[in-house]
Amino acid sequence: MKISARILVVDDDDHVREALVDELSVSYLVEAVASGGEAFDALSTQQYDVVISDLKMPDHDGIEVLEFARQHQRDAVRVLLTGYLDERAHRALLSPDAPYKVGKPWHDEIEVVVQRALEQRDTTRRLNASVEDALELATFDEELRRTSTPMELCETVVRRALTVEGVLACTTIARSEVGEHTFIGGQVAKDGPGWYLDLPLDADGDLRVRARGIGDGGRQLVTYLAHRAQRRCGVLEARVSSVQSAVAGGQRVNHLMRQATLGALTSSLLHDLASTVQAMSAALGDLTIAVDEHDTAMLTEAAADARAAGEEIVQLFVQMRRFIRDGEVTTKPIRIIDLVQRAGRLAGGYVRERAQLRVAELPDATVVVSEPLFLQVLANLLRNAANASPTHGIVDLKVVANDDEVVFTVIDDGPGVAPGIADQMFEAFASNTAEGTGLGLAISAYVMQLVGGRIAYRRAADRGACFTVSLPRANKRVPTTTIPPTGD
Repeated sequence: MKISARILVVDDDDHVREALVDELSVSYLVEAVASGGEAFDALSTQQYDVVISDLKMPDHDGIEVLEFARQHQRDAVRVLLTGYLDERAHRALLSPDAPYKVGKPWHDEIEVVVQRALEQRDTTRRLNASVEDALELATFDEELRRTSTPMELCETVVRRALTVEGVLACTTIARSEVGEHTFIGGQVAKDGPGWYLDLPLDADGDLRVRARGIGDGGRQLVTYLAHRAQRRCGVLEARVSSVQSAVAGGQRVNHLMRQATLGALTSSLLHDLASTVQAMSAALGDLTIAVDEHDTAMLTEAAADARAAGEEIVQLFVQMRRFIRDGEVTTKPIRIIDLVQRAGRLAGGYVRERAQLRVAELPDATVVVSEPLFLQVLANLLRNAANASPTHGIVDLKVVANDDEVVFTVIDDGPGVAPGIADQMFEAFASNTAEGTGLGLAISAYVMQLVGGRIAYRRAADRGACFTVSLPRANKRVPTTTIPPTGD
């Protein structure tokens, strides 16, 4: 199958010209002319990816042809074909913008040079496009500030996203009680080549941007556009570097976050272990009574309870051991009601000592997550909300499920996050209180990255802080995540 690259061959020797056309036509679209004058005409009216010219020709030599191509073609690959070099050709090949040189006879060299030169040109184009995109993004915040309606904001995001190299399609979606409606743009298929993004733009996630494209650079730029639009809507979402790059470029930070997460997991493990041991003790007590009373039904039930408690203890230690030894984070489907109940056991007492905890009706849905890790996030948000709320204040926990994800929202009656640390709240040691360590939200952001979710903050209307954490639903495929060991 021929690819789209077009090649112009310029040579006055019929046999050489035909040989080059036959050889290169297997992979490229090839045209050929017999003189420099014909080459000038073709280069003036057509766009080529590669120009191959013989050095010695009766009217215009190859140096003149390739110089004309440099001036009239967009970054075309230029190749000088010759069996010998005179002084003028030597000087041309030593210039800063010199063409490639292939000697006669060329054997397979011409194909190798063309292929590698096209690859290098494409790499240069991608780099230049990335730089141009980055420079253009410097004005994006100003464009967002000029928007005054959701429609204008969506138009700005989609228009800019479609200029990013590698973005194949982009649209915005408005969700309502009656379903989803395309707000700007056309449909973006979930399945297809390359990457697919579905990111919220507003506080409630009812306004979203969806895009599909190829290349990691395009994905990162569209994600950046969505994050800037979120900020325009008053939402600050945690953005942490990938775990792999964190290890490569920030070993000490990764080590700190891993140790801090282990500390939080250990605290949870001890809490769960105490509760489980109590359950096992109760089950063993029931076993003793059942044996004494020869109650077969009670004996069976007590044995099952003791076995379940024992299995839970084993699982707690297995998960902790895997995380300590291998950095392995394994996700599995878990019912929302089970997660909320366990979070309540972890942090409910602490919250109720300081404020009133209200849990809205929970949807009958399942999420894919590492339960011990996510419980640290949810429990930490509940404790922070209780600390921030005034005496007898209210802490609300709400859970909303849609087709793709489940969003947990924690709202308090406090003053909100101080503006001075709002941009750094998800970084280590950023604290809103004198007694705070500044690690809770940093651990939460780190954990949400590991489990494939998101955490974000906004100021709730007529309330205090509003934190949301989003997890994929059980029908979404989430791979197991492993963080490389830090050498301890």
